[in-house]
Amino acid sequence: MWMDTQKQPQSEPNMKLLSIYSFLLLLLLVFTQCQDDKTALIAQKVQERVQEFRMKKKQECRQTLLLKAERMVDSLLLTEARQGLQDSLSRMRPFRPTQPPDVPAIDSSKIAPLFKDTDQNNR
Repeated sequence: MWMDTQKQPQSEPNMKLLSIYSFLLLLLLVFTQCQDDKTALIAQKVQERVQEFRMKKKQECRQTLLLKAERMVDSLLLTEARQGLQDSLSRMRPFRPTQPPDVPAIDSSKIAPLFKDTDQNNR
């Protein structure tokens, strides 16, 4: 009987150790399985955020590029319009025409009244 009592206490700790090891092994397996799932989930979320970031960055770059192009076109059009106003030919005043020659009178006789004044004769 003495032998039976000694075996029993030893088998109980062995069983407890075996159950603890089994439990730890199970936790380790579950944890690694969860890690794989979490890793895949994390990778998927990171990929989504990277895609969103790229889309936002692409839109920002496009807006910046459009604004830059718009300013460049506006400045080119303004410069072209100003150059049209500042053209060397536009500043030149037209030459003054020469005085035309005097037109000779057709009739060179003295000017006389057409009708004789009747008041002067009556006096």
